[in-house]
Amino acid sequence: MIGDQPTQSPQPGANRPGRQTINAFQRWIGAGLDLLFPIQCVGCGTSGSIWCSDCDALLERFVEPLCHTCGLPLATWSGCPACRKLKPALPVRSYARYTGRLVQGLLHLKYRPDRQLASVMADWLVDLYHRSAWQATLVVPVPLSRSRLKQRGFNQSELLADELAKRLRLQLGEGRLRRVKETRSQVGLDPSERRLNVKNAFQAEPGAFSGMSVLLVDDLYTTGATLSACARAIRRAGTDRVWGITVGRA
Repeated sequence: MIGDQPTQSPQPGANRPGRQTINAFQRWIGAGLDLLFPIQCVGCGTSGSIWCSDCDALLERFVEPLCHTCGLPLATWSGCPACRKLKPALPVRSYARYTGRLVQGLLHLKYRPDRQLASVMADWLVDLYHRSAWQATLVVPVPLSRSRLKQRGFNQSELLADELAKRLRLQLGEGRLRRVKETRSQVGLDPSERRLNVKNAFQAEPGAFSGMSVLLVDDLYTTGATLSACARAIRRAGTDRVWGITVGRA
């Protein structure tokens, strides 16, 4: 786990005065907004915290037995029907089923760069990572295309990955994996259409992941098409050691 990880070099720019000034400014702004607009739970709207204990208790967390590849709960250890059909290209674990209050939480994070909510969800992923017994050295978010990033202004998967990397004391590899193909939204597509939509959509420089063990982070797992396409690009760039982790699973 954390103690077993090799010593990591500091993240580029992590100690720059400019970045520290920006972080301090963001904290002051956040404190001012909290005074003007008291924090409300994104799941139910009650005041006091960004994610309340009642909503937390309603999460449908995944418990054993789980498929060793896709993490889907199994009735028995006899095999996984989802993997036989979808053939994911990497092992994946998801924290909870994408239903109820979690839908509201992830939609909130998708359209608002809420660092507090990302921190809460990163804590969930830390627990999930430790239970997986993986040994990653680099945390990589699933990237957005340039146009979508420009339109939205942020990448929710990068928020999650950043908070998770801090907690695991691992290097954040944002920018190493790029989305090089503009794709249509995956919403409404069947599994085969999803795989075709993201085929060759991701790219990394040759050798960008050589000698590394990669933890790939996304907010939601649906069919695994996007994570699998990312994993293939990472393998072409130097490593077969790649795992996926998400907050929700549809």
